[in-house]
Amino acid sequence: MVKMSAKTSVIACSALSMLVLSACSGGGAGITAGNDGSSPASSSGTKTVTLSVMTSDRFLELAKQKFEEKHPDIKIDIKEYVAAPDTGAKGQNMMVMNRPDPKNTEKYVTTVGAELMSGKASDLIVMNELPYKKYADKKLLENISELMGKDASYRTDNYYTAILDAMKYNGSLYTIPVKIGLNTWIGNEAVLNGVTVDDSNWTWADFKKTASQWVTDKNSDGKPDVYPLGRIQPEQLIALMLNSSFTKFVDMGGKKAKLDSPEFIQMLKLAKSLYDDKIIAADDADNNNVVFQSRANVLGYMDMYMLPKMSFDGKSAYYDLPTENETRGTMFTTSMPISINSKSANKKEAWEFVKFLLSDEMQSARELNGFAINKNGAKAQLEGLKTLGAGEGGAGKGLRMNINGKSATVQAATEQDIAAIEKVIGNVKVYAESDPKINTIVTEETAPYFQGKKSAEEVAKVVQNKVSTYLYE
Repeated sequence: MVKMSAKTSVIACSALSMLVLSACSGGGAGITAGNDGSSPASSSGTKTVTLSVMTSDRFLELAKQKFEEKHPDIKIDIKEYVAAPDTGAKGQNMMVMNRPDPKNTEKYVTTVGAELMSGKASDLIVMNELPYKKYADKKLLENISELMGKDASYRTDNYYTAILDAMKYNGSLYTIPVKIGLNTWIGNEAVLNGVTVDDSNWTWADFKKTASQWVTDKNSDGKPDVYPLGRIQPEQLIALMLNSSFTKFVDMGGKKAKLDSPEFIQMLKLAKSLYDDKIIAADDADNNNVVFQSRANVLGYMDMYMLPKMSFDGKSAYYDLPTENETRGTMFTTSMPISINSKSANKKEAWEFVKFLLSDEMQSARELNGFAINKNGAKAQLEGLKTLGAGEGGAGKGLRMNINGKSATVQAATEQDIAAIEKVIGNVKVYAESDPKINTIVTEETAPYFQGKKSAEEVAKVVQNKVSTYLYE
């Protein structure tokens, strides 16, 4: 667990990771050449590798620029479907969080899915929200594990293999995370006051049992003195609970769902009981008077370093989410899972670009805005935390930041801070798989249950039927 201190309010994940990491973005043994050490040959001159992404970012644009410089016979054409919005942020001390418009996400998923099915997809595809297992079953995605095995320049031990293994399907990689984020809770150590919470093996029922012990009303005002979990809407809660245990209830590859099973019905009932029994904070509850924040998606190194300092007056620590899965460990997501179109005429060149995205050079770039899966890249990113503020008046004075209108000074990370972050990252091994369509079905169809209009059994039956239909589309 990471225990760090500071003062200010909590902001769930954002562009903090993009703020001034002085990570080394040069040098390193980037894996960019072909097996013979040369650029991919082309008998017809320059080749163009197309890449589909919903919204491009600085990292992809930088990778394109650097790759083309190293490979003058290969051009990278980034096909952006939705332009990034103008946030109005000025300078690098403005903290901004942008959530994708669900309509844009749906449009991207529908459009790219149709392109894959028709054989007209790009050479490379960022599989955000796209069900890669379904497309792998249809033989539309290249087996990346086979490419790795045939490429002498690819060294498995350069990467966090537990992360890659977690994304394998039928023993092989069909999409690879260029960067990841972590799914964790931040706990209020001041409220816990030395109470030990074993988050290494707990289920949602275990959480409820433990949390119930904290619900007291010593001043008899009709409200709990402490709420175990911060405010979260029912539709967000049931999505969180499902996605923390997704593979327990949905087998995307096998086209099977267990969303009318006794276990899922019990999960629904447990979710509702968290509101009924005042485990979840009321709308007017003090944010500092909860044990766990309801959401803490940590997007990168700066986030991981800063969020505990900004939470619960700095008296906080990270905890793994409850899960029904048998595999345990810190959960991760990825905002850039990339796949190779199996119908591509430029597979060799596409693989070269994927390797470059995973290289020491690119994984250590501050533009990564996420956790590296390359170990050397991660080391460089963490080293960058030690130099925060060094360019603003000298080391030791810290970095001045403007966070939600409040001025704050962030001191450079210590060796102890770095070791604590490395400990958490070393436990990352569970992919928080999800599917946007299934999430929508579950949140919409379970709403009548939380509103008291239908039973858990009734809504579970509807959810099962609709998800089953979707899986067979």
